[in-house]
Amino acid sequence: MARAVIFNSAQRAAYGPLYDIDRQTGHSIEVFYADRVLTQSFGTNGPGCFWWTCQGGCLSDGLLRGPFADSYLAYRDFATRWMAN
Repeated sequence: MARAVIFNSAQRAAYGPLYDIDRQTGHSIEVFYADRVLTQSFGTNGPGCFWWTCQGGCLSDGLLRGPFADSYLAYRDFATRWMAN
C-alpha cells in the first residue's frame, strides 16, 4: 500500500507525499500537496493535493490531476481511474 515519506519531522503528515507502485505494470504514483506558487508553475489554479503517475525510474508523464481537498481524495481518484482502465 501507500506510505508517507516526510523529509522534515516537523512537517505535518497531511502534507507528506504518498507513493505507491503497481506491481503488474511498474508504474508509480505520487500524491503530494502543492501550494499556490507551485501550482502556478504547473499552470493550475489554487493549492491542494495532486497526483501523477510515471514509469519506474522516469519523470512524470505530465498528467497532473487535482487539486483535491486532501491526499485521501487524490489517491481515491487515482484508484477509481486506474481500476476503470
